[in-house]
Amino acid sequence: MKKYINIALILLLGPLSLLFGESFGKKSNKKQLRVVASIPDLAWMAKRIGGDNVTVISLSTGKEDLHAVPVKPSFLPKLYRADLLITLGLDAEHAWLPALTRESRNSKIMPGQPNWINCSEGIDPLDVPKSITRLEGEQHPLGNPHINLSPQNGIVLSSNIFSALNRNLPEQASTNLKQNLFSLQVEISNCISNCRKRGAVLSGKKLISYHADMAYLCEFYGMEKIGEIELKPGVPPTPRHLKKIIDRGKKEKISFVLSSQGQNTRLSKKVAREIGVPHMELANLSGANEQCETWVDLQYFILDRLLSTVHSTTQNQGNGE
Repeated sequence: MKKYINIALILLLGPLSLLFGESFGKKSNKKQLRVVASIPDLAWMAKRIGGDNVTVISLSTGKEDLHAVPVKPSFLPKLYRADLLITLGLDAEHAWLPALTRESRNSKIMPGQPNWINCSEGIDPLDVPKSITRLEGEQHPLGNPHINLSPQNGIVLSSNIFSALNRNLPEQASTNLKQNLFSLQVEISNCISNCRKRGAVLSGKKLISYHADMAYLCEFYGMEKIGEIELKPGVPPTPRHLKKIIDRGKKEKISFVLSSQGQNTRLSKKVAREIGVPHMELANLSGANEQCETWVDLQYFILDRLLSTVHSTTQNQGNGE
């Protein structure tokens, strides 16, 4: 089975990193809550809600595979000084983050502690496995963790972040936090409404994705996920599996093949060519490209990419191609 990371060097350099690593920046006259987020999506929400009451750092840039973020020695001082650690939850970061928090020696943000914030609370997980076995690859026993890939989950994600900030900031900051949350959730609600209206044409479309990261997106738009190119989550496909997924894609008359940053685009394009449908490279984190600077940007980028392919296919069919 593919191993995502090797943190031996981090463990070796840990004490030095804590002494000499980078901090959250220059000290301010105003006491700010030091927040570390695992991904840019959550960091953006935390800053929108916290405003001047917080300093926020994201460990990942959004260009990586969520499950295999390259670990850097500079992560340790950030975690050591953190007041809060905001995570996506559902074991999304299980391959790299828990070990780092243990090495950071910051008891406040260890898994299971109040300041390890699980943003998945309140979201009904999809794809919860019926049984847990190593034969199934990198399983997520709590369910599919890619909850950031659906507009409707933004309300719950932001509410969980607000609750964490509100618990840890002085009472006088509460009014400002509530105003910021209201403003953010108005923007999220507008995004949900716009995406649902514009994306209505996607209902019933069938697709294959490289990784099992499109479940919540499919649920929101009413699309049908036929299968994944990976043999199992985190496990590259065998020739036999590739043939099987290509044959199924042809039989089911899928509309497109999807992949995201950090995934095998070459193989995804090959599968799409064999089936005779378009391939689209989306993004599953904000920051994945210049068009996805924020979580809301990410939702619109995904929708625009899907719609452009659907409209292009419809036009080609109308021209008899």
